[in-house]
Amino acid sequence: MKRLYVIFLISTFLPCVFAAVLDVQVDALHPNQIHLSWQEVEGAEYYDLYLNKEPMVHTQENKAVLGSNERPLTSHTQYEILIAARKKGVGEIAVERLRVETPGWEGRYRWVNLTKEDNKGKCRQLDYLVSFEEGSYVIHGLFEKPCQLYPLVPEDRLGEQIPYDGERSYQIAYRLNAEIFNTTNFKPKSWSVKRVEYTDDHVLVEVETKVGMMRFSTISQYRFLLASNGKQQLHFETEGSGIASWGLFKNPNPGDAGVFKSTLLE
Repeated sequence: MKRLYVIFLISTFLPCVFAAVLDVQVDALHPNQIHLSWQEVEGAEYYDLYLNKEPMVHTQENKAVLGSNERPLTSHTQYEILIAARKKGVGEIAVERLRVETPGWEGRYRWVNLTKEDNKGKCRQLDYLVSFEEGSYVIHGLFEKPCQLYPLVPEDRLGEQIPYDGERSYQIAYRLNAEIFNTTNFKPKSWSVKRVEYTDDHVLVEVETKVGMMRFSTISQYRFLLASNGKQQLHFETEGSGIASWGLFKNPNPGDAGVFKSTLLE
């Protein structure tokens, strides 16, 4: 279980001003969410929560969640949280401050094919290894040997046409990854990374591929999020143009809309 890193910063003068105590608890801590609960304060009509001095939640309950898949917090980040118990006409009757540091998305993730559709046996299971290096995430595909899928090429090779055959690490990674999802018999001549977009929980990579005289593009996306059961997941999906639009293997598991949803192994 990940170690929760929580530092309470209750000012020494607060007990003299506010007799009530919130007794805040961190119930769950994720890379993109913080789940909090606290003791109900007698006389309080509502509670306001602030994150780094920005108002976030106004509630009458004694619990709240900061962050979500749609509006995620940033992993590996220390946040200052303030919770104020208030009563109309009176104002604050209790206040508590705390600092919480979110954990990261690192770890090994796995997707398992639950159907008999497996692209001629090439896609029965997918394994990824995620690490956090120098302030950003690195994603490896665990094929015959670990291959770095993101970043796929060094920055100085963005836009460069790279031969399909070759023994550089990014050529091997591209081939092994492409072979899993390619349902056609076409062999690319070369490929080029045209665009990369990165945020703490989302990676987008656009690749242009040459097959003979034809060119087509694929846009691959990796996204970190929490499943409804609180499990960390890495979602992968690819959309393509030209022959790639019908030649890409997608997740056949029912209900996943073609997205490969890998879950963190514990």
